[in-house]
Amino acid sequence: MSYPLILQPLVIEDEEGTKDAYEGIFDSVATDFTDLPFAAPRPCFAFSYEEALKYLDSSKIFHVVILDLRLPEKPKLPARDDIELGTRLLDRFMERDRYPIPVLLVISGHIGSTEQNRMQDALREGFHYGRLLAKGDYALLEQEIRRACKEAFRYCAVGIHLRNAGADQYPVITPREDDLLRRSVLQQQGAIGLDLNWWSAKKAGVGSENPWSKVLMGRYLLDAGHGASRPRFFKLTPSADARAAIESARHVELKLNHIKITSTVTSKTTGLIVTEKVGALETRPKSLDEFMRTATPEGTYGIALQITGQVQQLGDLLPDSTFIKKFFWSAHDRELLEEQWKQFQVAEGEMHVAREADPIALFSELAANETKIRVNERSLVHGDLHVSNVALDVNPDGKAEAYIFDPGVVSRSLAGRDLAVLEVSAILHQKITLETATQICSVVYQSAGPIAEGAASSVNDPMGKNIVEFIRALREAAGEWNDFGVYSLMVFDFALIQLGGLAYGSSGNMNSDPRLVVHLLTAVADWCKKVFKP
Repeated sequence: MSYPLILQPLVIEDEEGTKDAYEGIFDSVATDFTDLPFAAPRPCFAFSYEEALKYLDSSKIFHVVILDLRLPEKPKLPARDDIELGTRLLDRFMERDRYPIPVLLVISGHIGSTEQNRMQDALREGFHYGRLLAKGDYALLEQEIRRACKEAFRYCAVGIHLRNAGADQYPVITPREDDLLRRSVLQQQGAIGLDLNWWSAKKAGVGSENPWSKVLMGRYLLDAGHGASRPRFFKLTPSADARAAIESARHVELKLNHIKITSTVTSKTTGLIVTEKVGALETRPKSLDEFMRTATPEGTYGIALQITGQVQQLGDLLPDSTFIKKFFWSAHDRELLEEQWKQFQVAEGEMHVAREADPIALFSELAANETKIRVNERSLVHGDLHVSNVALDVNPDGKAEAYIFDPGVVSRSLAGRDLAVLEVSAILHQKITLETATQICSVVYQSAGPIAEGAASSVNDPMGKNIVEFIRALREAAGEWNDFGVYSLMVFDFALIQLGGLAYGSSGNMNSDPRLVVHLLTAVADWCKKVFKP
């Protein structure tokens, strides 16, 4: 989305004499921009709360809004003695996600009666440029309006280039997300634009207008011919998750030296967090999926060990005890799980394995189990360690270095939870056939102990061999943090989450084939019954 450079002001003011003064100020400001190939439009005026709402709900773009706080509710009525209508409008302007407003000036003769700190915070966080000013000094007002118009031009002049994703499909960038990206550019010294391409996207929730969490990869473009910045990751997330994501990134930044926050921008509905690209190379990193398609089994095994080492750095290992039912995600919906299980279950002959456990019945049994067992927890976990949250630098000599990034909600949790999530996503979030998945599961979910060295040789697909070796390395670390019975419950829990995610449809989860989810869940349920002995 890009706004035209021609600036359209909106003035919300109930005094006729003040209207004439504003018209004179905008006529004067227009002389600053005579070199542009178009004339500046006259400002729109709203003389009441009701008229302002009509503009707000319209499809008209406004670059600069001037808001008086003390207004009449309807045209031709006297202004109210309080500022409630004005502050209500301020909140509405902050929420105008279809056509975000870059610049807003609150100009009032009644600032002394406002909650000044709250309003200053709202103007700073809700707009690229926001100021709270006293009415009366028109020379000062003209100076501030002139600066506001220049800031609106700066905002519109930011160039955002988003590359085609090729055969991959991603959601659109919304106007509010575009707004946050622009504001992030303007936070950087000398930055004038962005050159971006897609890294990942996943559905972060349901019921909101924009429930997607999106990660872009790219660079800030610099002025004066200075080229581009080092690569960055740009994560856009619904506001319900944004503050937690920022807080989590700040925690992980203190633990892992390859994570550094560059910028954060939030609105009422959406948040943006920008972090430096992991690794020392200037080139775009490889995704774990990319790497595993060309790597050797030995190389994949080594990468998994690097990842487990970084997970270990996040927090200390702490002995504890917990109820078995607490192993499972509190938001699991048994009816939904059963519905997805019946819809996508795979025939035993197609799976080439005998089904000994009913996953939904096993979940119901374990989720009601109030037995308390000893476990090890980690004081801080990544919280969202799926395959898209691992990036790799591959040096010219072929040596690869892996880096985990984009944490979820970091907190104290069961040691090995991150590895269980990564294990499941290593199978489900990559494009493999049902036959390959069957061979992987027959190796990975048969033994009650560690996976034997060389076990991957029974898998035909080279990608499948790499997945087995990757999981073998994860299990080596997981077995040192908790016993395999405890670890199997964590794997089972995340496999259930993937089953429930099928209700979102193909655009709502990262699974390429729902049959793989059901097949994996079946194998994991059988494995759990074999290795977990409460």
